[in-house]
Amino acid sequence: MIFLLLSLALSILAAPLLRPAAQGQGRIATYGFDGTGVIMGFALTAAVAALTSPFMGFGFVFAVILHEYGAAKACNIIGHDVARLRLVPLPFVAPPRTDHAFDDALEDSFAALYAPGLAVLPMVVSFGLFQASAPFFPTFSEFMRAIGIMTGAFNFIMLLPFLPFAGGRVVRAISDSFWPKMSFVVTIFMASAFLSAALRDQSIAMGILAAAGLQSLFHRKRHSQTQLSPNNTLLVMATYAFCLCVHFTGGWWLLNSVL
Repeated sequence: MIFLLLSLALSILAAPLLRPAAQGQGRIATYGFDGTGVIMGFALTAAVAALTSPFMGFGFVFAVILHEYGAAKACNIIGHDVARLRLVPLPFVAPPRTDHAFDDALEDSFAALYAPGLAVLPMVVSFGLFQASAPFFPTFSEFMRAIGIMTGAFNFIMLLPFLPFAGGRVVRAISDSFWPKMSFVVTIFMASAFLSAALRDQSIAMGILAAAGLQSLFHRKRHSQTQLSPNNTLLVMATYAFCLCVHFTGGWWLLNSVL
């Protein structure tokens, strides 16, 4: 119960993250909530549920929509005219989240980290509800556990240093301030690590992540941005490391069993 109360207190303290957009900051539009999008979303959810569990399937839907909302909200706060909340946010399936490129690396990093940062709150509350309800409502407790684990695992994957994932954008912004080739080296290292693990453990999931890393090397075309200042670079690095560690911890059970 104490853990639940602490998680709720943390959520209250983080309420400013959900501040309403000021006038003229654009709007959030939905995309894919139609017949085709629902069918594709159901197929992806069914695949996740088949590989894990039905509760994890529900957790996957929650994690995707929460991440899309957070990313669209960040673009909304920055001031983009339209930010899209997409049901199936896959390349070549859905349009880009926003039609405007980020001119400032700090804005790009904020948009990339806002959704994972926002997801920490429901993940922690889910684990608090899991612990508090376990003796009384075991089914609900397992559902909350699945929500928390899937939220952590999904956001951890989104924070991997691969483009077009959010983590790839953050690492690229950081590397431009220190060493422009750092993001390339980090991507090569991580992709090689996943590939080695895939070959060693015969893991399909590791192989998919290795392929994701290798394809990110072809994202060479980019919009010119104002680089991060030294202080902003340290702030972005600390935020990235915090979100990455927290979501890795939250999603450890699923990441360890699937990967």
